[in-house]
Amino acid sequence: MRSTRAQYDLAYALFLFCGLATLLGILMEAIPKDEGTSALLGFFVAIPLVGGSVVALVVGITLSIRLPKRWPLVTLAGSSVMCVLGLLVGSHSATYYYTICIAYSTGVIALSGVWFLFLRRREGVSTSNF
Repeated sequence: MRSTRAQYDLAYALFLFCGLATLLGILMEAIPKDEGTSALLGFFVAIPLVGGSVVALVVGITLSIRLPKRWPLVTLAGSSVMCVLGLLVGSHSATYYYTICIAYSTGVIALSGVWFLFLRRREGVSTSNF
């Protein structure tokens, strides 16, 4: 029982990391800076965040498939896949990019927050679905 709860917490924490990394990436891009600062931020912050987010996303989706189905976890996995697909095949305008990223990060942070603040305590992890 305890290991199942830890796996759910890990899955939600990984999706939360992806949402926070997306939001931080958008904020870093929106802040005015010179070329040297952009290069340093890109090399020391953005590249590790992207690498960590890719690993976290793969592990989070794997856990959401492997664990018994919960609607928030399935929603997070589906929205993550849709966000990546939307960014890969979507328009190349900055407005589209910002809208997708802000909507994704806001939704993921909110849904992960609902899990950690309310659903986890109320239901715990049992064999029934929410």
